[in-house]
Amino acid sequence: MKFQVDKGPLIQVLQRVQGITEKKTSMPILSNCLLRASETNLLEFSATDLELSIWTQTEGKVESPGATTISARKLLEIVREIPQESILMESLPNQRLCLSAARAQFELAILAAEDFPHMALPQDAPLVSADLSAFKQALQKTLYAISPEDDPFSVAGVYCQPVGTSDLRFVSSDGHRLAYVQVPRESLGNLEVGPGIIIPRKGIQEILRILERETEVSLGIQESSFLLKTPHSFLSIRMLDADYPDYEQIIPRERPFSLEISWENLHSALKRMAVFTNSKWRYVKFMVSNGTLALQAGNPELGNANDVLDVEYQGEEFSIALNVRYVLEAIQVMESREVRFEWLDAYHGAVFLGADDPGYLGLIMPMVV
Repeated sequence: MKFQVDKGPLIQVLQRVQGITEKKTSMPILSNCLLRASETNLLEFSATDLELSIWTQTEGKVESPGATTISARKLLEIVREIPQESILMESLPNQRLCLSAARAQFELAILAAEDFPHMALPQDAPLVSADLSAFKQALQKTLYAISPEDDPFSVAGVYCQPVGTSDLRFVSSDGHRLAYVQVPRESLGNLEVGPGIIIPRKGIQEILRILERETEVSLGIQESSFLLKTPHSFLSIRMLDADYPDYEQIIPRERPFSLEISWENLHSALKRMAVFTNSKWRYVKFMVSNGTLALQAGNPELGNANDVLDVEYQGEEFSIALNVRYVLEAIQVMESREVRFEWLDAYHGAVFLGADDPGYLGLIMPMVV
């Protein structure tokens, strides 16, 4: 196998596949990507961790077709450091892949393409064209609240369920907070999700990585896999087989108290409060009274921080302690100049809405301090 490829496109395809290759695995070949050079001057790259599989391609000048597997991470690191725009790659008899650029040469260990796991990528499956911006925003606004994958008490993924006949809702929760985004079903090509599907955390991260440089996207579901296709890539994600908790029970239906505040003012004040928090002392206290929202944070090692913001509020005094990082993450994904803060009482948490972002809701449970 021997071919020539430009540095820029090569970096782009390696960035797409390297996130899926396994860092720690009992199967060394899963740390590699499958590289195939064809007579049609196409370079195909594939990777899998047995749960997620990706295929992508770029163009090159193929002198001799062939296939091999190579570490996507190391190849990406080397290519990034090469100053030349054109790179010559050639497989050697001693199980090495040689990279040449000007007078520099690098040899990387390779494994046989025949040993790479078979990937079932149903590229002929029926797909629907979706609004890339709407889909991307739904995932970006829920990613932050997904639980860690090693948390046995939560589902580490985004739950997508139909709401009525016209909307889809994307939901995530780690037990301490919850986020959901509701979008018109037609914006996702009327994608059929049945009673609901769960896309795992890693799958969400890889989707967002792929969509960074794309302008079109098609979606589909085949058996237990969520499928995504762009002009340059095809991604298959095994969905989680789990029952998503009845999350609506923890969202207070009645929230008789509320106030609105400038996003910029609240965000800046929370950033100042966060300076006085650490892994042990993580809270910011919201204290609401007529016309003001007072914020308080601190710990015995550093000191205390206090700030007061003007708001339009007349009613009962109220206070609640919240994880400051959770609040920041909940409002950072909003697309709104005003934040609406709603509550029922100090035991049911705080709800954050975007006045100009009607489909989004963030719920944060209170802390005991």
